Amino acid sequence: MPSERGEFEKPKKSAFSLEYYDSSWELEYMKTLENDPDVAKWTKNHGIRIPYFDQDGKYRIYCPDFLVEKGDGTIELHEMKGGHLLQNPITKRKIDAAREWCKTRKMTIKLLSKARSITD
Repeated sequence: MPSERGEFEKPKKSAFSLEYYDSSWELEYMKTLENDPDVAKWTKNHGIRIPYFDQDGKYRIYCPDFLVEKGDGTIELHEMKGGHLLQNPITKRKIDAAREWCKTRKMTIKLLSKARSITD
């Protein structure tokens, strides 16, 4: 996945006039969110920090890629991972922590990969 970073200017479904992306894949996804009729709002600038413990028991913080609100009012976190990282133990710990975090808030997490989309 290319590591191109930049600014997505004037998104219509974000509360911000500018959203930063960390890869061309994220930029492509921002455009997808903008054009998705089921998406009411989205942002990367959400400030969500989810605590988890790594395999050595060290306290860590995970920051999901996107916060998305659907037209029906449901709220989701969307995380983008390359297919080679889906089975990574760190990825699994982050996603498990995010599932618990979302569950207590009546939200869901959606894990996105170039190969497939996995919804909780």
